Amino acid sequence: MNKALGLSALLLLGLSAPAFAHSYLKDSDPSRGATLKTAPAEVTIDFTEGVAPRFSGITVEDSAGQRVDRGDVHPEGKEGTRLGVGLGALKPGVYTVHWHAVSADDGHKTQGSFHFTVAPAP
Repeated sequence: MNKALGLSALLLLGLSAPAFAHSYLKDSDPSRGATLKTAPAEVTIDFTEGVAPRFSGITVEDSAGQRVDRGDVHPEGKEGTRLGVGLGALKPGVYTVHWHAVSADDGHKTQGSFHFTVAPAP
């Protein structure tokens, strides 16, 4: 009886696990907290699971809060786990990336932000 109950509990947890899966930031380019010698042309973000591109986004702001991205958020790769956005010409300074992602699996929205720095030329 206890084996059957334990097996049922494991099966139930295993089947319900996808309901708890959400799209979180896995990796990015530039990476969180990076200091770059040259300005990137694009920001890409890899998520832990597939995202719905129409309902997800990335914006990039300079230290004055002005947007410096081109507003062209687009999916990259076949897995559906990567989004990218083009950038205008960046001057040396600190930039904040804001992202939000809607999971393609369960529709749950997650969001966050991180910084990167473009260093002045030596």
